[in-house]
Amino acid sequence: MYRCILINRWWLADSLLEKYIRRTYCLDLVWSGAYSEEALQMLKSDEYDLVFASLPSPDRIVTEDMLFEFRRQQSLVITASYPEYVFTGYDLNPICFLKEPFPMANFQSAIGKFQNLVSCS
Repeated sequence: MYRCILINRWWLADSLLEKYIRRTYCLDLVWSGAYSEEALQMLKSDEYDLVFASLPSPDRIVTEDMLFEFRRQQSLVITASYPEYVFTGYDLNPICFLKEPFPMANFQSAIGKFQNLVSCS
């Protein structure tokens, strides 16, 4: 199983992305929570095979420390409701971007891309 973490823009225990992750046989969701100091510490303190980040609305700031941690991840999947703002100033290089809301098929496609990257390295 691949260890993953979810940084979500809301404290929704039953977010769609979290439901999809939990339905996937190959992912072990180690931690899930909102953008916070705890989330930042989780990214800094451990290594994950895959990081999911649900970006907040454009009026919310993602700290430079959080962006730095996202940039150093080997495999990052970004989701957002505002795709026109996703890459403005963030300088992120995700393996996949999913525009919210998205169906399970799109999520599975992102996991397939991740698995292809892992098997090729």
